[in-house]
Amino acid sequence: MQRTPTYTSFKVWLIDELDNPTRLPALARRELRGWVRDHPALEDLQLVASELVANALEHGRGPWVRMSLLPVQERERPYWRLAVIDPGRTGAVPLPRIPGPDEPRGRGLWLVDGLTGGCWGTDLTRVGERVVWALLAR
Repeated sequence: MQRTPTYTSFKVWLIDELDNPTRLPALARRELRGWVRDHPALEDLQLVASELVANALEHGRGPWVRMSLLPVQERERPYWRLAVIDPGRTGAVPLPRIPGPDEPRGRGLWLVDGLTGGCWGTDLTRVGERVVWALLAR
């Protein structure tokens, strides 16, 4: 049975409390499975979340990472709004880059861009937290 929450689901991970912070993408995938169960968008949500929390962990360098999921209507179509938030300490704005052919990393935001049809972006909260959000069809 599909489950579509009518409220925002959110999770905060405190980096110092994780046995292995590099497992954060796996934790995000598991959290999403609990939120939406067998929804057809689950795999895409998990891929996008994996990339965004990995980026927040690596580039945010903060004491926590927060993820939220909210069902929204945009242009009369239902979407999931997935957001990953970090303290924004580095001030960097996430942008896709073109990695060299021998670089094993650096393609994650291209994956996010493809899965969302370009419907993703970044914002800052009033207190300077960095928010990277993505819309995926529901």
